[in-house]
Amino acid sequence: MFLTSFKLNEKFTNTIKTELLGLKNYWKKDLNNVKALTSGFKPDYFFFEILKQQLCEKIFDITKIKHKPTWWWANYYDVGDHADLHMHSPEHFSSIIFIKTDKSNPLYFDFNPGILRVKEEEGLVLIFDSKLHHAVDICQEQRITLALDFINDI
Repeated sequence: MFLTSFKLNEKFTNTIKTELLGLKNYWKKDLNNVKALTSGFKPDYFFFEILKQQLCEKIFDITKIKHKPTWWWANYYDVGDHADLHMHSPEHFSSIIFIKTDKSNPLYFDFNPGILRVKEEEGLVLIFDSKLHHAVDICQEQRITLALDFINDI
């Protein structure tokens, strides 16, 4: 189940892109499912504070239930990188934010049966049920994404 999608301001997206392109040199390929450079979990980047608040508000607007972020990170995919099929459960909602896209549109959701391939656009934010399986095919171009997960704020 998809909850919502929206676009970030182009200037904000470009600011994040510039910052991440400078930071990626300090990252490693160390997440279980993501075979790309990653910031690691819960990096202390200012833009995540803005995004966490904005996404919590969006989720509340739809569900009328307060949520809080549990995990957040950035990914830098180079040509040949990918992410294995996975989900983010036990979290309740997950999000992917496209900062730099690959025109081959490598992100897909596996509904078993059926595949939903996502047309990637810079600044696009997807918020979805954390139980949805998704993966990234082998990238044909450089690609940057952010990911944030949320649980109920009890």
